[in-house]
Amino acid sequence: MVPVTSDPLFTRLAPVLNVSDLPAERAFYEKLGLPVIYEGPEYPDFIAFGTDSVHFGIQQASAPNDPPSVLTWQIAVSDVDAAAARCREAGLDFELEQNDPAPGWTYRRLLLRTPSGYRLALEGESE
Repeated sequence: MVPVTSDPLFTRLAPVLNVSDLPAERAFYEKLGLPVIYEGPEYPDFIAFGTDSVHFGIQQASAPNDPPSVLTWQIAVSDVDAAAARCREAGLDFELEQNDPAPGWTYRRLLLRTPSGYRLALEGESE
């Protein structure tokens, strides 16, 4: 792996996903436990979610798009088993995938689909 360096100019990645069904997407991310940090009349078709380490927004798409071929949305989690339990409690379908890319490097991730069709991977730490 390439060493991670920091550049004080860049402080956070904050992507915005264009979605086909804003209320369904909001409910999906809230079921995962991600808190809404912004919604307001200034941008009525935009909602931001955030924690100390995760920050992103969703907005109503102005035209149809093809999310599965454009993006796999990956969010790191501290505990894959806890994430799986949260998904089960929320009624979210997922697949559990184990990856063994190299000797001594194993990790698991949950694979889900958002209501707008994005592939979401909740990836655990190396095990």
